[in-house]
Amino acid sequence: MKRPYYVYILTVYVLTGISCHQPDTAHITTNDYRAQGDSIIKATFDTLRNALTSAIHNKGVQGAVAYCNENAYPITAALASENISIKRVAEKYRNPQNAPDSTDAIQWKIFVTAKANGDSLQPAIITNKNTVHYYKPMLLQPMCSACHGKKGVDILPEVVSAIDSLYPNDKATGFTAGDLRGMWKISFVQK
Repeated sequence: MKRPYYVYILTVYVLTGISCHQPDTAHITTNDYRAQGDSIIKATFDTLRNALTSAIHNKGVQGAVAYCNENAYPITAALASENISIKRVAEKYRNPQNAPDSTDAIQWKIFVTAKANGDSLQPAIITNKNTVHYYKPMLLQPMCSACHGKKGVDILPEVVSAIDSLYPNDKATGFTAGDLRGMWKISFVQK
């Protein structure tokens, strides 16, 4: 399947920017991790959103489900590097690879509790051995309701059918715009 030309250009631009501006890990501060994490998340989200918007325009929402199934991980992986991994984590995941691990589960509960209490959701940095994990909450955007909203209300029957065929154990529906959908996890491996 062909990817739009702008995805390749944006990927090269982001990778160049990320790799050329990585500070020496011996002098990285919490603010550096936060800034770099936010930059990576923005680039990844923008690339995924633009690719999905194009797929929806060209193939409809049902076709965009198949596009996402084939391309979301390669797009995300293209924006990662040898020392930086990018993951989308959710308790109600579509793909089992997005299930939280034990460290993720702790941060997930913090975000869920804050959201339930009406508190603001603050990104977090967790250090685990030689890796620094930057977590940022992911709130459902209105356009995402077409695939992650309520079945029969936001999600059309043909889209439900496409989701069920590609993700037989899907848990990622029933959301409303603004709900805590998941969280970004940017992991920085220190050398």
